[in-house]
Amino acid sequence: MASLKSSKKVQSFWFSIVVVFFFFGFIELVLRVSGFEPTFHYKSYTIPSWMEEMDPVVLEKYQQFVAGQGFVNEDAYAYEPDLRYGYRLKPNFSTTVQNYSSALMVDKLPPWTIVSNAEGFRVSSNEPTKTEGRTLHVLGDSSSFGWGVEYEKSYSSQLTEKLNTISPFNMRNLSLPGFSSFQGKLLWQELDDIKKGDWVILSFGWNDAYPSLQTDRRQFNLRNSVVGKINWELKHLLLFRWMRTWGLPKRALDHTEGLRVPLSQYRENLEALVEGVREKGGNPVFVNVCNPTAYRDAAKETIENKKIPFFNFPSVLKPYLSSIHDRFPDLFVTYFEAYGEGMEDDPMLAFLFPDRCHPNEIGHSLMAEVLFETLKGEIR
Repeated sequence: MASLKSSKKVQSFWFSIVVVFFFFGFIELVLRVSGFEPTFHYKSYTIPSWMEEMDPVVLEKYQQFVAGQGFVNEDAYAYEPDLRYGYRLKPNFSTTVQNYSSALMVDKLPPWTIVSNAEGFRVSSNEPTKTEGRTLHVLGDSSSFGWGVEYEKSYSSQLTEKLNTISPFNMRNLSLPGFSSFQGKLLWQELDDIKKGDWVILSFGWNDAYPSLQTDRRQFNLRNSVVGKINWELKHLLLFRWMRTWGLPKRALDHTEGLRVPLSQYRENLEALVEGVREKGGNPVFVNVCNPTAYRDAAKETIENKKIPFFNFPSVLKPYLSSIHDRFPDLFVTYFEAYGEGMEDDPMLAFLFPDRCHPNEIGHSLMAEVLFETLKGEIR
């Protein structure tokens, strides 16, 4: 009799376990089918939950930025968590972005579209037919991604068009906003389709120098440890992330700031990327955009020691300021109406967005022109 009671207790226990797992599994299934996208709240703002994968200091600064501009930029919803990189662009995704710049110019700057392929990289909404020629690969951050402009207006896309006038070229944009040289090196390690004669644009630095609690390398190692992977799988169940939206209290952040990629690691990453391109028979080029002085100088020294082309934007575009109005009359008027007197105080806004860092459509056109004029001889 005792044995029978014991058996029934064991059966009841396992039945309860199965029911609990079935219940929570059903909720998880419903959330996935419904397309639920978890978010979290900061003051009165709703922020996509993938941003919780960011370093606490980086996230804190972004939240302060949101509070300052008064809205969450719409392109923030184009990304998802990723174990290897922390986050990346959602695959097979398309969205039109309106709110993405200064609150003073929300309705004054033109919208732009983000379209991604199955690999999670930005592509044209009208994917061109691939040729048998070489490929221009672009590994960089938001400036090379083409943040704020249509894909076809990005410098890499316009450069590819120009290159096709002298030799058949495909283009593959592997850039992602917020990426550092460490993430770029991780991405390069996964690429196996680089052919001899391909060209590779590298462009990292601004995000490397960003304040953080832990380095990018440290965050990667923690995520990809055995414990880190288990924790990652558990906390990315939609049920868990949904429960996180209930507004439970969070521990106050206590930190000592460092940098995402210290200067010595930045040099090492650039050297590894350049050598990696050369080992596969590719031709590396470095595009420096809006880099803090120490990182700009480190990049210039490292790249020039490797005897490869180095372009320092936006300073190299200054000589074009006097001709922009005549060359891009409609675009100049569009940006002048958006910036107003700001453009008179800072003429560089003729080819930069209000953050004075990201190239606008005029800036991308000029970058493509400068790159083409320098590289066309070597490519021929």
